[in-house]
Amino acid sequence: MITDEQARGIALFCLFTLMDEKTALAAAHKAVAAAKAASPRASRSPSDVALVTILRKTFDSHRKQLARNRPIEAPTRWSFPDGVDVEAWTKFHKDSSDGEIVSLVLAKILKFPEEAIAEGLGVSLGTLKYRLGKGMRQLGVALGRSQMARA
Repeated sequence: MITDEQARGIALFCLFTLMDEKTALAAAHKAVAAAKAASPRASRSPSDVALVTILRKTFDSHRKQLARNRPIEAPTRWSFPDGVDVEAWTKFHKDSSDGEIVSLVLAKILKFPEEAIAEGLGVSLGTLKYRLGKGMRQLGVALGRSQMARA
């Protein structure tokens, strides 16, 4: 049994990592189906590690459909709270590796425990911390550039 919060997290993960609405929706549907299949009992939710593994596999398979150097535009139909700078995220997305993007979304947006992320991604905890640190620095640079462009 997958919870509403887990389904919402899957959708957010796909949207923020793929940055393509059509591909993200297809990926989210497949990930939800995989998460449901991973927990056959109606009373049991997939573990964090299982969910991270499902998300990584889903991302890998759908990322191949998108060219790395494609232009990324801020989504027009998404509703963001006031003060959220989507332009900075798109700059970060262009400048960062897939590993950094995935790690940052899982740890900082979806709030998965670092140990579960590392195990689910099949990397050491040190590698995960390196990706998170580098990703946070790059996001900070993107935020700084975005704020300077507005001034």
